[in-house]
Amino acid sequence: MDIPSFKIKMIGRYKYHVYLAYSYEGQEFIADNVLPKLSELGYKVFSQEDIIPGLNLCSVIRKSIHVSRYVLFVVSSGCEDSNEWCIVVHMANEEAIQRRKHITLVLLYDYNCVDGIPGADKLIHQDYFMEFPRHGSDHEVTAFWTDFEHKLISIDNSAIETSMTCLATNTERF
Repeated sequence: MDIPSFKIKMIGRYKYHVYLAYSYEGQEFIADNVLPKLSELGYKVFSQEDIIPGLNLCSVIRKSIHVSRYVLFVVSSGCEDSNEWCIVVHMANEEAIQRRKHITLVLLYDYNCVDGIPGADKLIHQDYFMEFPRHGSDHEVTAFWTDFEHKLISIDNSAIETSMTCLATNTERF
């Protein structure tokens, strides 16, 4: 599939637009909704399905997140039991600290699952949560995807303040 030129420019130094993290229980939603929409929007996606069995999982996830502009977490049942999920949450937070900016967007497919998700506290402090209108009208779903794209694009412009950047800022004032 050809990626529109405006999206190619957006990738910059990254190989992928989005690293997609989800539980296997959410595969149908991913295959029927998320992947087609990301493709339609021209995003190049790395998903868990791209991980070659037998390779070191932590290493593959770390490298894949590093070469992705954003990390999209799709919250559904099964996340709370996923070792892969824990690794991705940890690696995404490490990458955000290294880049000094937010890189994650959380799509809540099943809001009832948030409490049991490993690492949810690391994701919850961010303002990048969207609840998918599972039983919404076509208009609500269309509005969701429009808002989704705007939020995804805005992530790149949102610097985070770490203890190191606070220290640097305070030092510069003196």
